Amino acid sequence: MKIFYHRSEFLKKLFPSIDITNDEQVIIALKKYYSLSNLTPEIKLTEESIEISLPKEQLKDDPSVFSKATGLCAQGRFSEARPILEDLINRYPTVSEYYRNLAQTYEEDGQHEKAIDILIDALKWDPKNHWALILMGNIHARYFEDVQSAMTYYEQVMEADPNNYVALNNIGGTFLQLGKLSLAERFLTKAYKINPKFSHITLGLGLLNFEKGDLRTAFELAIDTFKNEEKIDSAVYQKAMQLAIESANTLVKQQVGKEALVDYIQEIETLTGKEVKIEEDSSISTAAKVEFAENYGREFHLVKTNPKYPNTDHLIAHELTHLKLAEEARKENVNMLFIGKDSKLEDFRKSIQGSLKKLEKRGIPQSSIDKYVYGLFHGILGQVFNTPIDLFIEDYLFNQLPELRYVQFVSLYQLNLEAHKAVNDPKIIELSPSDIMTKSRIFNVVSARHFESLFGVKMQKTYAVKPFELEQSNAFWEEFNEYRNDKKPGEEYELIQHWGEDLELNAYFKLELEKSTKSTDNISSKTPEDLLEQIENDPFQQSSLDEDDEEELRKFQEQHAGKDINMAVAMYMVGALNYFKNKPTEKVKEIAFEIAMLGRNGINPQKKGYKLNLIPNSSFSGYKLLAYYYVSWAITIPEMLKDLEMPFDKEFELAKSLL
Repeated sequence: MKIFYHRSEFLKKLFPSIDITNDEQVIIALKKYYSLSNLTPEIKLTEESIEISLPKEQLKDDPSVFSKATGLCAQGRFSEARPILEDLINRYPTVSEYYRNLAQTYEEDGQHEKAIDILIDALKWDPKNHWALILMGNIHARYFEDVQSAMTYYEQVMEADPNNYVALNNIGGTFLQLGKLSLAERFLTKAYKINPKFSHITLGLGLLNFEKGDLRTAFELAIDTFKNEEKIDSAVYQKAMQLAIESANTLVKQQVGKEALVDYIQEIETLTGKEVKIEEDSSISTAAKVEFAENYGREFHLVKTNPKYPNTDHLIAHELTHLKLAEEARKENVNMLFIGKDSKLEDFRKSIQGSLKKLEKRGIPQSSIDKYVYGLFHGILGQVFNTPIDLFIEDYLFNQLPELRYVQFVSLYQLNLEAHKAVNDPKIIELSPSDIMTKSRIFNVVSARHFESLFGVKMQKTYAVKPFELEQSNAFWEEFNEYRNDKKPGEEYELIQHWGEDLELNAYFKLELEKSTKSTDNISSKTPEDLLEQIENDPFQQSSLDEDDEEELRKFQEQHAGKDINMAVAMYMVGALNYFKNKPTEKVKEIAFEIAMLGRNGINPQKKGYKLNLIPNSSFSGYKLLAYYYVSWAITIPEMLKDLEMPFDKEFELAKSLL
């Protein structure tokens, strides 16, 4: 065994009573310390260094007993470990690690002077013991605020093993905790250059940049930490999550990304040729929604955000990208409409009958069960439609609008937490159809995996998935990646169709090529007054107005009736009330659900030719369908009228007064 020293400050720290430049003093002191029993060390001196050679007979240890002692230390049972370590030192005094572990038991108990004395012995037997050097430096820095002494030991670590990134990270972390940012940066940067994939290092640098006020770099390093750390329950991962959220939220509060969002709104307005308006609406059931101008007979697109969700800028950008994708598909004549097969609602109800019986046994009112069925039906179809498209949308935002990444992160994190709860809450699982829960979970896992691909957050690991659910999620993910980097307009609809078929949900929806709503017919020769008289003379709507008639009626309404009452809708409601008057409530409810499914993508008031399977041999203009929509729900499910977001209360009151 050989021990090497440089004639340096470090040697002075270990042997403070000798003059290290005096060879005679050095030899006497070292021989005295390193002589054991009748064995004497051999000492060689040069002008700059000292070499100590020890006989092999002195090199013994007891690993099994030492393992017992370290096990007690790991459990925090330091007082029990201490006598074991002291006995090991008495029997095997040349083993540095025995001293180092004993010193650590005193350091943990706050006996820092005692720990230093023992660490000096540890370093005398092994001057390159990294953990003893680091512990010694930490004690001087943390408890005695003696940075100069601490650096003496830390520099020995770098000298002994300059590529020991773990040691360098620990030193940097100590200085970071002490607020010594320059020193922390020195060591953490060295560690990062050696191993930029070590999660402790990226976290340390992230925390350092946060303290320096560089929130963008802090956020990016937190994301790197997610990607580098596999254990989601580790302290490093959890600290990185705290850092990412705090950095991102602070940047959002500083309005970072706001200018980019304004530019994006203008881009969408230029692309679509229509103004974009934004408004809050607490009545919508989702975080946000977009209402296409064409589907609502408006001259502008409307993005609604739910004030329950604070990360508005991301939600707005997300909905604007729905507009962008649809417009790009339209230009290639490949835009599709997602249409629920409303006639299949009863089939869906039958498929979940077991779960509905559980609700009935709990005394849940039938009206609430109906609402539950309707919501579940719409919910799973919403996932079929939105999941593939949302993947492409979030990719676009991440890559093309980097200034929005901070709000995108906190928003997606919240949405993923809610999605996880929706399919993992035991109370929800107990009352929900297992088949629907499985399909919803598959969609959520794919979304979680996508979030991880962008930001490194391992949300997928939080799901308890069955093997076949994981297999299906993997298949969806692989298919998405086939399209991901070179998606062409409208290709998102292929994924919607494929995934719907794979999950056997395609019976409940269809994708239909969007057709132009511009009329090529001759302009009607009827005057607005003629049209109103036609409605008044035919209040039960045995015939319907064509598209040009509707346009003329709209103009007449604006000129004569103002904007408070839509006379077309009111008169159509008279016809609807008369039509439903003698029909069973359940029949009217079926019609209500059919219209709701038909209107999932919006009902264009200026469009004609809508068909209802449950009202055969009929053709509905947009206004007429809106009237039947409202009336059927008002009759059968009045408690859900507000969910329709149809501002026709005054028209309905007028229609009832005309009967």
